[in-house]
Amino acid sequence: MTTTLHPKRWGILQIINMGTLISTLDVGIVNVTLPTMAEQYGVSLAQIQWVATAYLLTMVALLPFMGKISDKWDRRNIYSYGFLVFSAGSMCIALSDSFLGMILSRCLQGIGATMIMANSQAMVRQVFPDHERGRALGINAVVIAIGTMGGPALGGILLEWVSWPWLFWINVPIGLIAFVLGLRWFPRVKNNGTNTSFDLLGSFLLAGAMFLLMLAAEGSKEQGFTTSIVTEAIVGIVALIALILYERRNPHGILDRELFNNRTILVGNASSFLMNLAQTATLIPIAFYLQGQLGFSTWMTGVLLILQPLLMGIVAPYAGRFRDLYGGYFPITSGALFGAVSMLFVICFPNVSGLAIGLQLALFGIATGLFHATNNAEIMSAAPESKLSLAGSLLAMVRYMGQIAGIGLATLLVGHMGFDGGGTGETSVSMRILFGICCLSCLAVAAVGRTMPRNKPLSTD
Repeated sequence: MTTTLHPKRWGILQIINMGTLISTLDVGIVNVTLPTMAEQYGVSLAQIQWVATAYLLTMVALLPFMGKISDKWDRRNIYSYGFLVFSAGSMCIALSDSFLGMILSRCLQGIGATMIMANSQAMVRQVFPDHERGRALGINAVVIAIGTMGGPALGGILLEWVSWPWLFWINVPIGLIAFVLGLRWFPRVKNNGTNTSFDLLGSFLLAGAMFLLMLAAEGSKEQGFTTSIVTEAIVGIVALIALILYERRNPHGILDRELFNNRTILVGNASSFLMNLAQTATLIPIAFYLQGQLGFSTWMTGVLLILQPLLMGIVAPYAGRFRDLYGGYFPITSGALFGAVSMLFVICFPNVSGLAIGLQLALFGIATGLFHATNNAEIMSAAPESKLSLAGSLLAMVRYMGQIAGIGLATLLVGHMGFDGGGTGETSVSMRILFGICCLSCLAVAAVGRTMPRNKPLSTD
């Protein structure tokens, strides 16, 4: 199958962005409603956290499985009907009158989000030629940043005017419009996915491992590293190791051999994991440091934190365009180096001011803007036509796994920051160690990026 210049490709991108926005927005938008939900349903804050966790867990566990289904069946229908399922889940959440119903509805919404996320980057690859792919994915990266970082802010603003069910009602018309437009505009292409059986054992091991690791990451934020949480983490890691050993002997597993034998895909996913780990691990202590030790208000903290997605949104489209013209080597390596340098504002100074934190956030925003859109375009361009959805779903899964690992690392090293309050304004040794590890992660991405091919995208596919 050859990618052609689809006449409606930029309109199709806007539908793809609608799906990306609502699926990423609902990761964070629900967090501001949790106290209200807990009071309404009469449950503890620890229990109500499952409203957020169930959504993420569903996506992480099902992404590779949904990717294989989409490559085997009609990607167009699965992607379009994902909007319908997401809208149905949102409506059920808004109408839920019990805590169990809320959790089940959130899982249904997560299934719809998985159908969307597993295919969004594959649809970009399908309708955009290689020399436009970086620009398209750069625009998509802006939407990911807006959805991920803007969810809590948008939720807080809307709750000033409406009750929490409306945060989910607004998804229904958006999803229905995208569903209709998707069926009308998305190209119907016969997929070349091989007719192999689904890897049920691999999917079960992945789901179990992600469930335990997410359970440990979420629990550690409130309870610290208790015996039960450490046990959950160890069993989750063992399940991941078992999955890797099993997949090495399975030619048709969810961790596809053909994809991971491709150097560009393997290195790109490993780099994405490290960059997402560094981003998540540093944002958590920064929020505590600004409020607990520098005495910033929540409003001022939010203004500083928005610097990162803002700079990412500005830089990403230009980075994608640069990749389309000259190749991805420079944006990927320079983005990783910018990320490493940004960590020095915390590592090298015992007294870190709000200005230093703002510079770190801004510089890392530039880093992610340079890196993510370019790296995503390189991975999707290297994926075989018959496995586009699987490649896209694994990329999304790696992003969430990096975020989970970042939460765990931050909790391990600076988990006390949420409890000791105040302070002298000096950055703790553990916080500097955390930023040092993240600096090394970025340097590792830059070092590996130097070994990547420096080919320019072809003007035609």
